[in-house]
Formats: sequence, C-alpha cells, structure tokens
Amino acid sequence: MANLVALFSNWWNLYVRFYDEEHHREAITSRPALMHGVARQVQSGGQRKVKVSLQHEYGEAIARAVREVSSQLHYMMAIAEQWTIEQRWSLLLTRLLRRWLGGKWLSGVPPDAKLLLSG
Repeated sequence: MANLVALFSNWWNLYVRFYDEEHHREAITSRPALMHGVARQVQSGGQRKVKVSLQHEYGEAIARAVREVSSQLHYMMAIAEQWTIEQRWSLLLTRLLRRWLGGKWLSGVPPDAKLLLSG
C-alpha cells in the first residue's frame, strides 16, 4: 500500500506540473483543493466525459486549472494519436520536465512535436 501511495503522489505532482511548471506542489497540500468536487461520468455519442462540480471556495480558479490541463492533454493526444506509445511517453515527460531539461528533449520525441513543446 505504501508503494501505491508513493506512486499516486508522484503522478499527482506530474499532473499539477501541467498547470504550474515553475513550482513543486506536494500532493498533501495541493490535492485537497483540487479534490473538493463531486464528479459523475456522462456517456453520450460514444464518448465518456467526467463532469465535476466544485465545492471549494476557490472553485473558479481550480476549474480554470483543470480546464487548462485537460485542454493541453486533449491537444497532445490529437497530434500524437499516430505515434507509438514510446513516442507519446517521451513527449509527455519532456513536456512535464522541460524546466529541468533546459530546452532539451528526451530521446524518442518526434520532430513534429515542436508545436506541443514550444508553449
């Protein structure tokens, strides 16, 4: 169980880094704010979506952050849908860790990923 908790905390840090790559956010402080919501899954037209109603006092700021992260992920998937799993992972990790990579790309990122990594 401890290994699972550590894994989820690490994934959470990477998820929050999509929104704010300049600061490291610990899961113990950032997760409660982002999890004060009620979610339900909606299926329509062959697509599944998760609708979230936020109950937090900073609900609008949190909703904006979640929309931004979701938008980035959807944009990446639309461009990378023809790539291999390894290329997708290289792109995702390069995007999340670009502050520490100093402008370098991890090996395996296709050259046409420039649009995704420029912003």
